[in-house]
Parts: sequence; C-alpha cells; structure tokens
Amino acid sequence: MSEYKSRFCPSPTGFLHLGNLRTALLNVLLALQTKGTFLLRIEDTDQERSEKKYADAVCEDLKWMNLNWQEGPEVGGEQDSYFQSERNDIYVLFYEKLLEQDLIYPCFMSEQELKAIRRNQLAAGQPPRYNGAWANASEEEVKKELSKGSKPVYRFRLPKDQVITFTDLTKGEQSFSGSDLDDFIVKKQDGNPTFMFANAIDDALMGVNVVLRGDDHLSNTPRQIALLKALDLSIPEFIHVALFTGDDGSPLSKRNGSLSVQELREAGYFPKAIANYLSRVGHTIGDNELRSLEELATVFKIDNISNSPSRFDLDQLGFWQKKVIESKSTESLLTWLRKDLSEILPAEIDQNGFVELIRENIVFPKDAADYAKNLFVHSLSSDKEVSTIIKETGPNFFNIARECVQEHWGDWSKIMKDIGEKSGNKGKELFMPIRAAITCQLSGPELDQVTNLLDIDRVVRRLEEASQL
Repeated sequence: MSEYKSRFCPSPTGFLHLGNLRTALLNVLLALQTKGTFLLRIEDTDQERSEKKYADAVCEDLKWMNLNWQEGPEVGGEQDSYFQSERNDIYVLFYEKLLEQDLIYPCFMSEQELKAIRRNQLAAGQPPRYNGAWANASEEEVKKELSKGSKPVYRFRLPKDQVITFTDLTKGEQSFSGSDLDDFIVKKQDGNPTFMFANAIDDALMGVNVVLRGDDHLSNTPRQIALLKALDLSIPEFIHVALFTGDDGSPLSKRNGSLSVQELREAGYFPKAIANYLSRVGHTIGDNELRSLEELATVFKIDNISNSPSRFDLDQLGFWQKKVIESKSTESLLTWLRKDLSEILPAEIDQNGFVELIRENIVFPKDAADYAKNLFVHSLSSDKEVSTIIKETGPNFFNIARECVQEHWGDWSKIMKDIGEKSGNKGKELFMPIRAAITCQLSGPELDQVTNLLDIDRVVRRLEEASQL
C-alpha cells in the first residue's frame, strides 16, 4: 500500500464533537498504517461564524487525543498557511482560470427566489436544485444587475452531458449524471470561497491523496471531481463512511448524546478509551483488546468499514473507559484522581490502598470522590436509602456489630459470623446494614477490603452513629 496523505479540515464554528473526532481519528489511522502524513487544515471561510478560540480548541483537543498532525497549523509545511481565510489570493488565481474558460458565471438569484423554486420543484416531485437561470445570461443582463449594486455568487458550469464516475474505497463504483447535478457555488457574495471549491483546491495543492469523510458528502464528490478536472488538478481517492448517529438514530447532536471533546475531558475520559471506542464505530476489529493508536492502525481495514449508520453508545464508551482503568498502574490512577481526592481523603489513609480499593468500581474521578465523601465525610443520614435501611434494622443490631468489631478486629469473617449469630440476621439482612453503616452507600468494594483500609476507631464510630439514627 502506498503512503497516504490524509487530512482533517474542521470549521472553527464550535467545539469539536464526537462525530468530527471520529473522522479525524480514522484519517490519522490511515496515515499511520501507510507511514504517510496526516494534515490539519482549518476551514474558516465562514467569517461570520468562525472564531479563533474554536480553532485553538480544535488543535488542543487533537493534541490531547494524541492525534498529532505532521503538516498544518503550529507545525507548518510547504504551504504559507493552513487557514483557508489566509489563502484567498490562491483561490482568486483559480477563479480567473475558470473565468477564462467560461466555466464559472455570476448568479444574482436571491435566497427567496431559490426557496420558491425549490418549493415548486418539491411540489412537482422533482429534486430541489438551482435551475440554471443565470447560466446563459447576457453581458447586458449582468451589467444591469451590477449597476444596481447587486453582488453575485459565482457558479461552476457543471457538464450536463457527462457521467462522473469514481471508485469509493468502501462503497465501490459511484456514477452521477451531470444532468442530475446543479451548478454549484464556488464563490460567495462576500468574495470568500465555498467549502466545495476551497477544499478541493487545497487538497490538490497540498498533495492530499485520500479524502475520508462522512457519506453526507458523497454527492459533493462528483462536483469536486468535475472542478478538479477542469483545472487539471490531481484527484484524490475517496472514502465515505456512514454517519455516526445519536442514540435515537437521528443525526448526532447534543440533544441525543453527542458530547464535545472538552466535555469528555472534563468528565475524566481517557483519550485511549475514546480512541478505542471510536475506532470501532462503524468499523469491525473483531476483538475487545485495548490498543494504542499505532496498534489500532495495524488492525484498521478500509474493507471493514460498514455502510450502515452507527449509533452513539455511551455504555460502550464506558466499557473502554473501564478497560483503560484496569490497565493503569496504581500510581498513574492516583495522579488522575489526586485533584478530586486531595481535600477529601484523611491524611492517615493510604492513598494507594484507597485507589486499589475502588479501582473496579469507578469510571470517572467523580466516582472516586463520591465514594470517598461517603466513606469519610458524609453522615449516615445524608442518603435516604441508607438511613432507611439503618432505621429499619434497629439500634440493637448495630450495638451488637460494634461489640463484635471490638472483640474480633482484624478477622472480618469472624466478625460477620459473630454478628449473624448474635443478631439472628442472615444474608442481605446481615450484610446490607453493615455496608450501609460503614460506607454510607449500598454498593461498592467488598467490606473486608474496605475495613482493611480503615482503622477500628473509624468503623466503631460509624456503627455508633448507626445505632443512634
């Protein structure tokens, strides 16, 4: 396989979300697999909505995910700039080439007129598209509109008598009749290029030889191919992946589960967990082995990309988060948790021991903090379910438990046996009240492990508190 030069070109109009992050990840895996190059380019031609803070956030998020680019902002490359807003002089040169060949033309149709045409087309059972009204306008008609101060967009004359064919590396051969495609806009009223134009031009100039993107761009591809052919520029290979949808099957959005990378980071997700999850969304790997990016690249196969949409699954993301936690050393987990635990854990408590205690019961730092608060800070009345169980069990049970703890401390199995014999409680009625009293919660690590971490005075105080509820 030849070296791939892939790219990711986000619009800095908001924070990076899971759907776009998945696209970036797959492009990185393509480049890694072929020992190629991953390029980052910022698509900021929408000057009204683009903001520097979002471009900065994209770079920060990608670096946090270890999705490092070899060409683009901050690292440079052969291009003067990797921000499309700074490349307009280049686009102007190609506009002029197209004008010389009469391949683009000014269009003065208003948005209201376009909407009216689309409504009529839909009513007639036709696909909604621009009808070519200005394609053959006379010089006089154009001058008349310009004299009014009207600002045109410029549209590409798509060849209506041609069939544009290309091979999608996942979907196979794709054919589009020019008669089914409208003359698309290449230059907006404000003089800025459209996505359709700038991305195609930049891919060619920057040597991008594979474009992996969502299949919502599939119909854009024949348009861009026609444009590149007209300009005698190189045409990359294309991979269109099925969309990543929300948990309700609709396009991924904040409403149905989508999270920004910043939100994932703040929640405490590990980059490795996110990467292992996203690499399997719509792509079959065949096992649940936790892998590094380099290892994921070795098992990434274009042929294993599904053509069916994949739904966001928070449980699956949590599964990979747990896998990462299992793989971490105690020291690295403590570093991950230290900020959240620093003001909660008593000084005398073995921090490493606490981490090992809760390792199997946490997904996020918040989980560790909540457990620590229940164990060391909260009173037994803080939780309604806990206090109810304790009250229903009655003070006599906890007085017995306190005496057994004081008599047999160091042998938890003997303590529990003695409590059971003296109180008459068995099974859940024995273990649950004890857990509730000592930990202030109804689930978690085994009690013998918990008491190994605590001193007798702390356990006795909790049992005394329980007897007084």
